[in-house]
Amino acid sequence: MAVTKIHGIKTTVDKAIEYICNPDKTDQNLYISSFACSPETAVLDFKYTLDHTHDCRDPHNTNKAFHLIQAFSPGEVSYEEAHQIGKELADRLLEGKYSYVLTTHTDKGHVHNHLIFCSADNITFSHYHDCKKNYWKIRNLSDTLCQEHNLSTIMPDGKKGMKYNEWAANKSESSKKAQLRKDINQTIRIVSTYSEFLTFMEAKGYEIKNAEFGENSRKYITFRSPDMSRPVRG
Repeated sequence: MAVTKIHGIKTTVDKAIEYICNPDKTDQNLYISSFACSPETAVLDFKYTLDHTHDCRDPHNTNKAFHLIQAFSPGEVSYEEAHQIGKELADRLLEGKYSYVLTTHTDKGHVHNHLIFCSADNITFSHYHDCKKNYWKIRNLSDTLCQEHNLSTIMPDGKKGMKYNEWAANKSESSKKAQLRKDINQTIRIVSTYSEFLTFMEAKGYEIKNAEFGENSRKYITFRSPDMSRPVRG
């Protein structure tokens, strides 16, 4: 099973790439791949492409790159297979148009991929549209790849370990609040710490507020997915 999230990078592309390529996190650079650039030249390559975009001065296009995270269920996938799935996700999503750097981090309890790609493509010099439609495209591509690699997928009924084809035969509609409850219950089953829980829920696309503990913390934690009009109490 894998969960995904994506966010834009407006300024510090160099620091983001430096972070994901950390040798201590990538088994001494063993799990690093790139397309149409190298990790060492990515910042310059991205800048060249962005400088040639037709709308480079459009104030609405402020992202220089996008950072996609794909996190796998603990113990379900090897580092090698996770990296291969990450490459397949990048190639299917970006269709050979965008320069990217992909790394697999091996230093946490769960294997996860980091994909940073230029916000403009190398063919038409057009900007990537970070919209709800593309968010679900990423999630569906990730689920499809998990199916092809015989991994479990994220399922609305919250059952851990069911394969995609088993779930698809029993797929049914569920409300947004019900989906949140099921995502929470499903995540609780596969994590060991509160920090991991927050990481996985964010990777599923939820914006989380009031997650702190302590005297100054708010009473209720809230969650908001991309298709929710307002936060929902957890």
